[in-house]
Order: sequence, then C-alpha cells, then structure tokens
Amino acid sequence: MKILKENIEELFVKTKYIYRNQYSDIELNKLLNYWCFFEEKEMVIKELTKESLDVILYSKYYWCSRYKEKYIKIYGIDVGIEQQQYKIIEELEQRLNNGIDWTIIQILEEDKI
Repeated sequence: MKILKENIEELFVKTKYIYRNQYSDIELNKLLNYWCFFEEKEMVIKELTKESLDVILYSKYYWCSRYKEKYIKIYGIDVGIEQQQYKIIEELEQRLNNGIDWTIIQILEEDKI
C-alpha cells in the first residue's frame, strides 16, 4: 500500500491549503496539518496526484495516527482524537469497495510503511 508522505508541502501550495499553527510544538502542527489536508482536500489531492481513493484514505488514517501519537506524548490521551480516528475507520469501511484491509491498518499503526 502506498501512503502519500512525500512533497505534501508542495501540494499545500498547489491546493491553496491554509496552514494552521494551533500548537507551540512545530512537529505537532505539521502532523495536524497533514491530517487536516487529507480531510479537507481529498478530491483536489486525488485530481493532482491521480492516486486511488484507497491511497488517499489510508494516507489520511496514517497522518491522523502520527498526529495522535505525537499529541499523546505531549498532552496525554484525548478521546476526541480517538473518536476522529474511529470515524476514519468507519469511512474506510463505507467507501472502499473491498472494505478495510486490517493488515494495512496494523502496518500504519506501527508506522512500518
């Protein structure tokens, strides 16, 4: 499974994505923006990259997981973020023709991609 990890900032420019600076931690802001970018600009990303819906949605899950991981290290558990991650899983189940590939989810959770 391919995950979009490269050249995200270039896509920000092409899509006119507005970067948020919500936290004092630079890395946490970056991860939040990567996740929000896939949430907000899905169709434009798909058009620009010519990637499949699978790649876009699993990339969104990946960036949400990285954000959640960093957030927990800094601030502790937040059930709101946990709920957002479950919503992405529901979205994967509903929107992908073959449903969720749990092997991919495990690989993404372990950041082994």
